[in-house]
Amino acid sequence: MMTPYEAWLYAAQWGSAMSGSDPGACMYGFSEDCQPQSEDHRQDCLRWIDKYCVPLVNEHPECYDADELEKLADLRAYLAQAPIAA
Repeated sequence: MMTPYEAWLYAAQWGSAMSGSDPGACMYGFSEDCQPQSEDHRQDCLRWIDKYCVPLVNEHPECYDADELEKLADLRAYLAQAPIAA
């Protein structure tokens, strides 16, 4: 399992913010403790991972480290159980 700091660093690698309304911008919305801002933020991040990140790695495995799917699974598991920021 990732530590909060590892999750924070890794989440930003999967962020996408071409505009303020980009759904991938949710991956930048954490402080260093990597707690979701709200339940909606958590769900946005989980959807982003499931809908865009995992398929991208599956479609272009030559572009990613061999353990990238495992890291994404770890990040998803972390975010699914992380406490909501106070």
